[in-house]
Amino acid sequence: MTRRNNADRLGAPHPDPDNLPETVEQAQSPEPLSFIVPTEFVPLPSKGEYYPEGHILCGEETVEIKFMTAREEDLLASRSLLEKGLVLDRLIDSLLVDRKLRSRDLLVCDRNAILIHARKSGYGSDYTTTITCSSCLKADSYEYNLDEADVDGPLNEYQLEEISSKHLGGGRFEVEVPNSPVSVVLRLLNGHDERALSDLTDKRKKKKQADSLITDQLNFMIASVMDHDDQETIGRYVDSLPLRDSRFLRKAYEGVSPSITLRKEFVCTNCGYEDDITFPFTTDFFWPNN
Repeated sequence: MTRRNNADRLGAPHPDPDNLPETVEQAQSPEPLSFIVPTEFVPLPSKGEYYPEGHILCGEETVEIKFMTAREEDLLASRSLLEKGLVLDRLIDSLLVDRKLRSRDLLVCDRNAILIHARKSGYGSDYTTTITCSSCLKADSYEYNLDEADVDGPLNEYQLEEISSKHLGGGRFEVEVPNSPVSVVLRLLNGHDERALSDLTDKRKKKKQADSLITDQLNFMIASVMDHDDQETIGRYVDSLPLRDSRFLRKAYEGVSPSITLRKEFVCTNCGYEDDITFPFTTDFFWPNN
């Protein structure tokens, strides 16, 4: 915060207003008060390593966002944005200090990091939501401290070799499918992909078609198969994937993807069932009851 100089203090001599330079009058006349919204730097799980050259965040380990204000509360309360599924996109766009950045151009892991930090600055670190026990199906409220979020950053070259993967640059990873002589390139998803997947799911529901979430995800995750990057070839490959290869590719994607997750040991208060769970981003996250 800028401190006042000695001339601004009570009792100090002031120059004649009629003799002030024009530039000073112009600087003082528009607004009597100036409000500055605090900002913070959010560490990116990707550390900027998985963006293509030329992207604003390529090589950047942090991104600057401002604290949530009443303006962001208006966004969160917008019925229109909620119904269209656009509210979180608009929220991130509103918080980013660099106006050249757009939320959908960010990797999913980095978008999640921004949302978690924004939630902490706006409502505090305590996050309470409802968890349903997978054993007895009883729902109960559980609390999570957002300061304890787990961050898994990029793997080094040796770690990638251990899971039979190689980073080709720009968030693309070559993997060898162990049960068939096929080389597949996976790509990390960004906000555009996340939105397209959501729209595709909604479209299937409206047409009363069967869910195909796994094959849809694979179609988005796979960038090429044996150097063929056209969607028709990728689609045919996905449709013919043996189950074990499908599971391998999804596990490989999870292994190479940086992430920020809300993990916690879960103990059911009803039946005593224990599990290691990931707290979901439900409506409680930005719309707490209190």
